Amino acid sequence: MRFGIITGILTVLITGAECLAQAPSSTASIDEKSLWDIYKLQQEKPDDHQGLYTACMELAKKAPKDRLSSVLMTMASWHQLKLGNKESAIKLFRTVISMESSDPLGIAAANMSRAWLTRIDMEQVKQALQLCYYKNIIYPKTIDEIKPFQKDGQPPLVDRWNKQWVYSLEESKYAKKAGIATYGQFWSLKSSMLGTNSAMRNVGATALTKALKVSYGAGIALKPAKLLSGTPGKEMVQFETTDGKQARVILTFGVETGGMVLCYAGPKLIILSDMNHWAILPRPN
Repeated sequence: MRFGIITGILTVLITGAECLAQAPSSTASIDEKSLWDIYKLQQEKPDDHQGLYTACMELAKKAPKDRLSSVLMTMASWHQLKLGNKESAIKLFRTVISMESSDPLGIAAANMSRAWLTRIDMEQVKQALQLCYYKNIIYPKTIDEIKPFQKDGQPPLVDRWNKQWVYSLEESKYAKKAGIATYGQFWSLKSSMLGTNSAMRNVGATALTKALKVSYGAGIALKPAKLLSGTPGKEMVQFETTDGKQARVILTFGVETGGMVLCYAGPKLIILSDMNHWAILPRPN
């Protein structure tokens, strides 16, 4: 039986960062209203990870050269992590880093991507340390000893800022009090750039697991109260805390204060970063 040649349409499914390759020209831009609508949806339906990922990527595709696309892509990456799509998230974070610019928003987006990639790397480091333990019945004294268990340079011996891991062996203080030696049976690991936000041990949850339990934007308990300076590139905004402490915080454009950065000041919106999430807020008067 002979079959004729069927002429059809070849549909190529492009997902994640790959979709940006076929996006419109660099003249396209992302309007603040569209970004605000997505962020409001983020607040209203925080558990709709697939819907929010899709909304972020669809808007980012329209103007991949617009600097606000990095905000959308990092939000999309976070939702991919929540969905368990780690490889897709990694590709998007890497894409954002490759797009890094020298303005505060570009720097914040790249650092946010490095923060999440560092936590992902730490899970691989933990696995390598465990392999060392299986072989020697003791954890290594230095992180360099995981080299024999590396594959294609993974896990890395440094974090995503190219700084060495802060690694050390520990003893159980409870076992020590009982006179039981536990040296080499426990370790602690963190990134010097992330500090306690990345601290993990061989027992308990990983840094990535702990970070993903935090609701999006929960670490940014601020609401804009007053615009103290509207000079472009030197904006200064006074905030009020929303954590019940009734304190006032002043952020200057591009200057890190208490782990927070005011990295965007547009006609209608301002954007804050705590290196984990974004807070997109109305620009005050």
